[in-house]
Amino acid sequence: MFMVGMVLRYFSLWISFFNNSLTRDLEFKANFLGGLIVDIIFYGIQFFFFSIIYSYVDALGVFTREDVMIFLVITFLADTFYMFFFSGNLFNLNRWMVRGDLDYFLLRPVESQFMVSFRYVKSYALVSIVILLIMLTTLIIDYSKPIGFFNVLAFVFSFLMGTVLWYSVDFIISSSCFWFKNFSVSGWLSHEILKFSTRPDSIYTGILRKVLFSMIPMVLIASIPTRTLLYGPNYHYLIWQLFMAMTFLSLTRIIWKRGLMLYESASS
Repeated sequence: MFMVGMVLRYFSLWISFFNNSLTRDLEFKANFLGGLIVDIIFYGIQFFFFSIIYSYVDALGVFTREDVMIFLVITFLADTFYMFFFSGNLFNLNRWMVRGDLDYFLLRPVESQFMVSFRYVKSYALVSIVILLIMLTTLIIDYSKPIGFFNVLAFVFSFLMGTVLWYSVDFIISSSCFWFKNFSVSGWLSHEILKFSTRPDSIYTGILRKVLFSMIPMVLIASIPTRTLLYGPNYHYLIWQLFMAMTFLSLTRIIWKRGLMLYESASS
């Protein structure tokens, strides 16, 4: 009962964060619409990039053109989910630390990692999520082979584990500011590493593939959910994805606690 009460408390707190962020975002409608336009341009560039590739080849490993279209939508969906929940927070962690704004989060009567991870919500991303879910549903219905309900359930699980991994990797990189004191390139570094997740895992081979499945598990974010949806659950992949997600999530707790021990308020 204690755990249920704690979860409900934090969920209620997140709802308050969302309402506050939505009200703030709607006060700046041009910025709200600008975020949607940037997303559309990004999606268009990615579709164009793979259209060029598939004008020369029939498949990338096991991924046909039809498969890659679904992979792209899943990648966009993972990116948008991440933006909606986390990017408005972790991207600013270094700035908060340098300016002393981090004190505000640490002095709240709630778990500090929760505060710095969820305080600000990019509400405009909710529109993109709805559009992408409609696109994904349409592609699933029109897919050349029937996709079973069990595949969809396994996909949802895999997608959530991928989101946990994305958050964990970005959080670990962002938390490096505690050691470097001013690590303003963390956002750029995270963005460059996460680019590996926007390509089908079948294009990676050798040592790089092993690294992207383990030390920097980027291919587990979108490629494994796509494989699960299209080809059915591979329990070896899913168990490994769950293990890596829990491992990296545990690392965020360790690194956050160690980082706070090093933190010296810039406002003091």
